[in-house]
Amino acid sequence: MKRKIFSALLLGAALGVNAQNNIEDFATSSDGVKYKIEKINQEGQRVKEGDLVIGRFSIYYGDSLVYNGMNRPSAPVFPVVKQNHIFNGDLIDGLKLMHVGDITTFAFEKDTMVKYNTGVPKDITAKYVFYKVRVDSVTSLAEMEKAEREQAEQYRQKETSLIEDYLTKEGWNKQKTDGIYVKLLQKGTGAKAKNGDKVKIHYIGQLLDGTYFDTSVESVAKENNLYNAQRPYEPLEFKVGAGQMIRGFEAAARQLSKGGKAIVLIPSELAYGARDMGIIKPYSPLLFTIELVDISK
Repeated sequence: MKRKIFSALLLGAALGVNAQNNIEDFATSSDGVKYKIEKINQEGQRVKEGDLVIGRFSIYYGDSLVYNGMNRPSAPVFPVVKQNHIFNGDLIDGLKLMHVGDITTFAFEKDTMVKYNTGVPKDITAKYVFYKVRVDSVTSLAEMEKAEREQAEQYRQKETSLIEDYLTKEGWNKQKTDGIYVKLLQKGTGAKAKNGDKVKIHYIGQLLDGTYFDTSVESVAKENNLYNAQRPYEPLEFKVGAGQMIRGFEAAARQLSKGGKAIVLIPSELAYGARDMGIIKPYSPLLFTIELVDISK
């Protein structure tokens, strides 16, 4: 599991600001952290190495508010780990001064933030970048990763059961071919598609419950509230094995020759896996009805 400090993602474009240069009321820690305590809860759990800080924060370039997250829901935002440590006195060092329930503002010199490529534009006029951080709770990254693994295993078990039930109900052959399940509807002519071939394929994409999520067939799109007048409805063209499609779709193409038709069931590991794609939720197996319209060797 990869986690990164959110500063590089959330800092915006260069802004004209009124430079705030006075940090006389800020303390400096032994690690070089410049900080000002807004609220302290000494009874709260102290943030330590290996923690994931769950909280809220805002960012200022001098007096100018760049990102306001203090009124947003609390969320896992800062992994306190060595690989996220950028320079002495950075945010990671600062977070380790805090307790659960604390609110602290940290000051970082703009030139230092620019030097270490933190996402701060070099042409802002402010001398300091300020982070105001509220720590609502902490958990260990190890515990978080363990919980994520356990949840993923539950999803995988549920998916296995869904696939088994579907194959039984529909009377499919339960033997996988190239990692997917195939129900041939029409045999084509000539050699099957292989890696390196360019193919044109018409497709209809569904979830196992019958929900349609995408199609290259205009009539199907119109019948299932998927029609988009801005896109062409024509066979999808791609090079097999070039990584342009999800792996299960490429495996499906390799099962057919020109003119062939099939329904294929693609397990999530060969589709979108743990990603949430809107209609397609994490660990969702997919059904595609496909027709291989043409092959270019």
